[in-house]
Amino acid sequence: MAVLAVGMWANLRRTAMKRAIPIAVILMGLMLGVAGPVMAQKLKIVQMIDDLANWKRAGQAAMPFLRLGAGARSMGMADAALGLRGDPATLFYNPAGLAYVNGRSVMVSNMDWLIDTQIMAAAAAVNLGSLGVLGASFMYYDYGDPIPATEIDAGKLGGYGDIGTIEPSQYMVGLAYARQISDRFAIGGQVKIAHEDLLGGTGVKTRIAYQLPGGGWKQDAHDAKRTVFALDFGTSYDTGFRGLILAFAFRNFGQEVKYERESYDLPLSIQFGVSAELFRLLNMEMNGQKVLITGDYLHPRDWSERAQVGMEYAFRDLFFVRAGYKFNYSSEGLCAGMGVKVPLGFGDARIDYAYKHTSDTLFDAVHVYSLNISF
Repeated sequence: MAVLAVGMWANLRRTAMKRAIPIAVILMGLMLGVAGPVMAQKLKIVQMIDDLANWKRAGQAAMPFLRLGAGARSMGMADAALGLRGDPATLFYNPAGLAYVNGRSVMVSNMDWLIDTQIMAAAAAVNLGSLGVLGASFMYYDYGDPIPATEIDAGKLGGYGDIGTIEPSQYMVGLAYARQISDRFAIGGQVKIAHEDLLGGTGVKTRIAYQLPGGGWKQDAHDAKRTVFALDFGTSYDTGFRGLILAFAFRNFGQEVKYERESYDLPLSIQFGVSAELFRLLNMEMNGQKVLITGDYLHPRDWSERAQVGMEYAFRDLFFVRAGYKFNYSSEGLCAGMGVKVPLGFGDARIDYAYKHTSDTLFDAVHVYSLNISF
């Protein structure tokens, strides 16, 4: 009987193998047929990751304003904001933090940036209950006073001619969604439209001059307006160990921006962050006082690795003092700030200020002001 059973098992096994082989071949063919076009589309992503690892595109990025943050709270903490939660300004760092907004919240910010330029930003979020949190963001780069412009003109004295002034502008509009997957884990994403007009819509066009094969020069006029889509994605995870939070963000993934003769990618960046309440982490009781510590590690496509650390001291969740430092930045380092929360009849308002020290020999200090209203 045992011999018969063994024989039947062997026959069944051979039959199954004979049937499995052609099925496997068919499945493999289908997988290759589907995967081929998909892999072709993914080659760009692989190349981008390879560039990130090998720094092949250091210093090369289009629309660099997309890497900037917003909001005086996070900027007072040296932009170490990946692990922050419940603030609409997280849309400029990690969209997963949006998942912890309660009710509705609006933030507006103004930053006196470098060389008399300004960055104006706004973000809003509304909690939809079990459906998640919906948010929107906006950023506008104001270049300040009009810039005098000239063009090559052999018929004029000195070979150049005055063509008036230009008013460059750049802006970004984003729509975001975030959701708590569990009581400890959240994800979020944001789709952005970024636009730049390097000549400010004055009617002036760039003129590219190049030498002809037989000698002489020729100029072609080109438009300087570009509009592209970009994507941000992030996660936020509470480790369960005394409030320690780990965060990850993938920012500014999008199409190339094609100029006249070159194409440049957006300032893609992979970022990792951590945050924790210091007293809770140390298992200490401090009635009415909190110290939040944060740290971010950035792996940008167009620069070497960067890091930033920050802290926020809160007294009774009404008064705030902040500080932070940026590492491996060419013109930024020490940051500081403060804030005050004012209870309102329908919610509360938080007024924040941040100071960012810059290179004394190149730029003036940066000042940031923001208002956050939650209701």
